Amino acid sequence: MELDVGGPADDPELLAPPDWTMDFYREGNLYTADLKRSMLTMCRVSIVTSIDNEAAARTTLTRKARLWIRDYLARSQPE
Repeated sequence: MELDVGGPADDPELLAPPDWTMDFYREGNLYTADLKRSMLTMCRVSIVTSIDNEAAARTTLTRKARLWIRDYLARSQPE
């Protein structure tokens, strides 16, 4: 899924480029997202929660993914 499917980033600094996508998985109370750039898996982020609320988990993982992408892109810039 595209990162903006759940709604746009609440902070313009966290907008992800369109070549980034997120595959979402749930196993019990473990929620996981694989972050992909042009179909290549770049990172996996996860959360564990006792609250059974998939929409809230997606929102949390999407924000976590956006933060990771922002930091990754900042590190990847040539000097």
